[in-house]
Order: sequence, then C-alpha cells, then structure tokens
Amino acid sequence: MQRREQIILGVLLATVVIWQGGGWVASAIFEPFQTRSETLARLKKSVKEKEDQELMLVRAKKSLADAKLISLPPDAGKSKRPDALNAQRLYLEWVTDLAQFCEIEDPKVTPDQRMLKGNDFVSVAVKLEMDARYEQLVRFLDLFYRTNLLHRITSMHVSTKEFEGDPFLKVTLQAEGLALIDAPPRRTLFPQTTLEADVSEDDTTLQVAGLEGFPKKAGFRIQIKNEFLNVTDMDGENWTVVRGVDRTTPASHSAKTQIELVPLKPDQPERTLEEFTDLIATNIFVKPAPPYKLKLGPVADKPFPRSKPIEFTIAALGYDTLKGKPVFSLAGTPPADLKLDKSGKLTWKPGPDVKADKYPVLIEVRHPSAPEGCLKETITIRIKEGGAVPKLAPTKPPVVYLNQEWRFKPEISTGDSPSPQFRWKLGSQAPEGLTIDEKSGELKWTPGDAIPPGDTIVALVATDSDTPPQSTTLSLKLDIRDDEAEFTRLDTIFIVGQNKLASFYDASKNKRTELREGDEFTVGELTGSVKQIRQKQITLTIEKREVRLRPGQSLREAVTAVVSREENPVSR
Repeated sequence: MQRREQIILGVLLATVVIWQGGGWVASAIFEPFQTRSETLARLKKSVKEKEDQELMLVRAKKSLADAKLISLPPDAGKSKRPDALNAQRLYLEWVTDLAQFCEIEDPKVTPDQRMLKGNDFVSVAVKLEMDARYEQLVRFLDLFYRTNLLHRITSMHVSTKEFEGDPFLKVTLQAEGLALIDAPPRRTLFPQTTLEADVSEDDTTLQVAGLEGFPKKAGFRIQIKNEFLNVTDMDGENWTVVRGVDRTTPASHSAKTQIELVPLKPDQPERTLEEFTDLIATNIFVKPAPPYKLKLGPVADKPFPRSKPIEFTIAALGYDTLKGKPVFSLAGTPPADLKLDKSGKLTWKPGPDVKADKYPVLIEVRHPSAPEGCLKETITIRIKEGGAVPKLAPTKPPVVYLNQEWRFKPEISTGDSPSPQFRWKLGSQAPEGLTIDEKSGELKWTPGDAIPPGDTIVALVATDSDTPPQSTTLSLKLDIRDDEAEFTRLDTIFIVGQNKLASFYDASKNKRTELREGDEFTVGELTGSVKQIRQKQITLTIEKREVRLRPGQSLREAVTAVVSREENPVSR
C-alpha cells in the first residue's frame, strides 16, 4: 500500500471512530477546557463580589468616621451602660441658645427621654416650647438643619388663633441627637476658644487664644455672641474674617469673649437675603392678603339740580388699611367754589352763571397702595336745570358673606307717582362675579376668597323709559365679611350631671362663646338655638332645621350637610 493510500485510510478510520464515539471523544477532549472556563468565571465573579464588599466596607467605615465627627459627645470614661447625660445637657443648652439667637423670647427647653441602642449609640431628646413669629421659626429651622450635627427634629406642632398680619405661633417640637459610643469624648458640643484682644465692629482681623478643634485651613464659620463671621485666611492664631454674615450685625467684642465654631453642612448652601425674604413672605399660617391696588369707587353719574348744593363723598377702594387712609386733593383747574377735603368729601354750590353741562374734576389721591404712591383720576359732575333726581330708596342691603350666595333687589325713589320703570346694568369696576337682572334690578353674587373683606361701592346704572332715555348712576355700599359660620367650630362639650355646656370658637375673631340648652345665638346670617347637648354631639335649630354638630365641625359644614340631604333625599 502506498503512502498516499495509507493517509486516506487513516482519515476514513478516524472519521468513523469520531462518528461512532463522538460523545466520548468530545467528553475526553473538550470537557476539561469547558470545566476550566466555568471555574475561571466563578473565580472572577467571586473576586468581583469580594472587591465590592471591600469597597462597601471602606465606604461604611468612612461614613462611620464622618458620623463620629458630628456626633454628640459620649460619656467620658468607660461605662457598662452609657446614658449620655452630659451630651443631653450640652444639646439642651445649644437648642436654647439657638432659639435666643433667633430673637425668640423666653423659650422653654426641657430634657426628654434618653435611649441606649445596643452598644452603638445613645439617642437624647429635648423638648422646645416657644411663641415665635413665622420669620423667627423659619430662621430657627434653617440654622438647625444647616448645622453639621448628628440630629433631627422628630415632631413639631404649630398652631395659631390669628390668621392675619404677623401673628405669634405656638410651637412645640422635639429635637433628637445621637451620641455614638465610640466617638471621641469632648468637653463642649463644638470647639471653642477666646479673643486675645478687643475687636471693634469694623475690624477684620482676630487674634485668638488657641486653635484646638478648629479646622487647619480657612473657609469656616465662627460665632461671637450674636454675630456670625467667616474665616477667610489664617496665619497661626491671627485670623482674617468677614463680619456680620448670614443676616447678623457686626458688633464690638472685648478680649476673653468666647468664640465657637459653627459647623455647616457642605451640601446646604446659605440662602441669600432675597431668597430668605421670599421664603418668609409665604406665611402658610395666615390668610393671604389680596393684591392691593388703590382705585376710586364709582362716582354717581347722575344729574344734579343747579339750584341745590352738591355734596357727596368719593370712595377709595382696594388699599391696605394697615398703611393708613388715602389723602384726597384737587388737581388741575376745578370749577369755582368746588371744594374737596382730604377724606374725599366734595362740596359745590353752583352759582347762577353755571350752565347745565358736564364738568370734569381732576382728583389726586395719595397712598402707598397707589401706583408710585399717587393716583390721579377725573370724575364728571353733571348739572341740569332742575327737577327730581332718581335715588336709591334707603333700604340697607344685607351683609355679604364670602363664599355664600347673596341677593338684593334695590329700589329707586324719584318722588313721582307712579314711579317710572328703569332698565338696570352694572357700572364700571363691578366686583368679579356680581350680576344684575336687567328688568328687576335684582343683584346676585357669591363672592370668593379673592374678594377682600370690608366696604365696597358698586355702581348701578338705571335708565328710564323717557325719550330720549336718561341714565343715572347710583352708588350702592356693600358690607363684605368673612363667613363667620365657616370659622366658628364646636370646640368642646362639657357635661357634669345636669350641667351641660357647649363651647364654640370663632377663629376669625379669636372669640369663644359658651351656650347651654335653650340659648339662642347669631353667627353671621345664621340665627338659631341650642336644642340638645349630648356627650359626642349637640343638636341646634337653625332656620327651622335641626342641625347636628360634632366637636371640630363648623356651623357652615353642618348646615350645608343638612341642606344637601334635603335636596337629595335619595342620599339618606
């Protein structure tokens, strides 16, 4: 057999062997490679997991080390059961000082519970009770949370009995700090030193007595009494500072005055004055003031008989009453003998040479609520030859309550019999939502919260049926008030034997009223009497309806619920 034939025969035999016993061959040749590959993959995965665990451990150690730096100081020495009594004392003093720094008078700070958590830390709590204005509370919370300390506020309750202006808030909060047992003990909550020399309010360099505990590099904050300072450069114990930072005022300080480090969280930047002003402007505890913009009330566009003196008062609307009353004066060239006092009262007795015509009068009104402090507007006085002038009958319209439907039908008196018929429409600057029936003159309105409480004047235009028709603008004064029934709630029910008493609280007036069974009452437009007082509810009779009231529920809620059930009997 030749060499070539031997090679071909060998290849054929190998092919048959592989075909017949391929599984065995693959197992014998390829399986070791596959096993080693899988083993290598498992080893790489295990190494990766170990590296991740080691990285997590390093990060955890770093976080723990950082936490120890901002921990409350633990008890000095070794103790089988640490209680961090000293840490609670230091924390209580700091919370008290912070409240006083925010100009909160007579804060009451008392120690609360201390709890040991395993062998890791002790939680210490203090309770703070104070009467503070909104700006003071925001200032306190801002500085509290920006201080780089292992602490938090666990609960806070804020209440007020006033809803306008800048009322005092009754605040009760609990603050909790953690003292890590393994943290380095220290004598004070934050590092302290003293001034070596006197400092005037203009000085920008300080000489200090020591550097223990303070940062080694500049760029930190310190506190001297009621002033914050930023340290911008250090030359040993000589510091260059920026005075009166974070809305504090530079002051003179004598030698030996204490300096304390104010550690700030690096991730919470300081608010600018504009940002802080915007923050406190949104006081969530008071009813938002409407946007004030002074304007003149509608002036009666009616003809005045030339033979009689003219006298009426120009009203100013939409101004902030806390900033005083508007001051009126005449501008331009008014008609002869026409006078206007500073309260807006206009008087004029037209002389015989005054013709029947329209006379413009320029009025100037000064008040902070006016654009740039001054409003100029022209009114028109119309003179006619004589005769009766239409006027509103002296029927006082009912009080307008916010968010409640109001109706009123004005009547016109002319002195003529029978009285002529008029077509009605609203004059300029009518309040939003107010409507009038063209034929009857009936007014309908459900004013919303955007309408400011107080007096407002509505212009009503009455047009007679003469040919040509004559229109007269009449002024109707409306008294707009908050819905007292919405703010009046059943506060408490007292029952001792046969002595039964229901206490109501009106938050809009900070007024408390106590009623017994059979007593009558009037709240806003609601008039009724107390029918029955029980342990968990009382029964009132209001406008021939029985109304049940539970503690915390307002009169408006109860009346609305009864009316709703009467209108929708299926809902029962």
